[in-house]
Amino acid sequence: MDSSNLLGIGIAITVSVFVMYIAKFKNKIVQKILYWLPSILLTFLIPGVLSFIFNLSLENIVLHDWSKTFIYPITIFCIMSSMSLAQLKIVGFKPLMLFLIGSFTIAIVPVLLFMLYYWGSDQMVELWKGIIPIVGSWIGGSSSMLVLKEYVVVREDLFLSVLLLDNMIQNIVMIFLFQIIRRTNFFNQKFNIPQSVVYSENMEDETTRPKNSFWSVLIAIGVTFSVVALGFSFITNVILLSLLGMALGNLLKFWSFGINLKIGSVGIILIMSILGLKLKFNDFELPMILILFMINWMVINILVIAYFNYKLKISMSWGPIAMMANIGGISTSPALASAYNEKLMPHAVVLAILSMATGTFWGFLTSFLIELQL
Repeated sequence: MDSSNLLGIGIAITVSVFVMYIAKFKNKIVQKILYWLPSILLTFLIPGVLSFIFNLSLENIVLHDWSKTFIYPITIFCIMSSMSLAQLKIVGFKPLMLFLIGSFTIAIVPVLLFMLYYWGSDQMVELWKGIIPIVGSWIGGSSSMLVLKEYVVVREDLFLSVLLLDNMIQNIVMIFLFQIIRRTNFFNQKFNIPQSVVYSENMEDETTRPKNSFWSVLIAIGVTFSVVALGFSFITNVILLSLLGMALGNLLKFWSFGINLKIGSVGIILIMSILGLKLKFNDFELPMILILFMINWMVINILVIAYFNYKLKISMSWGPIAMMANIGGISTSPALASAYNEKLMPHAVVLAILSMATGTFWGFLTSFLIELQL
């Protein structure tokens, strides 16, 4: 193995370990930086900065092939196998409907907007691929975003623009949603919505049932490498491993959701550091048309959620929770729910998990519908 490959492997591993370490570092300044520059973005930027400073050329090393062939599949399987579908019953029909309407809106609105922007600007013909990972990020999170990035083959410079815009918009919307949910009682009174919220029993805690981390990890590795060995295409592997992960994680009683989620989280960080080795800052720009597109997209999402929250006649707390479960994640959505009532935190977690499970497939739909217009 030549020096470029060894250097790329060393940078990717070092950056991943460094970012995971500082993410747990209890320092106000560090946490403030990570609030606006989250670990997934930082992991992508640092290798690019190092390549730029030292004039390295690491975009063609073998590590990129290894990542797509092995690291992506095991990450996808572990994340999908960490989701308990049985917990959906605690949410209730109407809140679940509101959440799914939110997911549908995120996936379909860019298709409609693309028609308008496509007619008005030829630039969208080049930028449309950047839209697809955003669908994955807003619905499924980092894992879906990375799969969809590979699916439509997004350039690294465009992907950096997407990451920066995604991070900025999500933070702005999160601040807005925290303010809205705190005024739930006011909005409930204004729109004559019953104040009471039906709280379901707490979710099944993984610690209350037998689990076996060793066998969970061993099976995850065995299944993943068996599927990879069959020689299917990348996207076929993703679909198969997603379905197998959800099936095994919910059928095997000893399955450890926690250990597989940790493996998946480490996989995402490692994938981002490897992608960062391809980053070229001299090609970077923030296209104004993409900025306007994403702002319009998010505003429409918010308006649709607010409208159906009102029409379904459920507490106005569900709108922000459903929205955050889609565009936020498994940590931010329960934090948002607790700003109104801590009893809603388990419900927010379940919706966030459902978001993670479905994001990639919503992205496939968006990509298919946009490509029909080209």
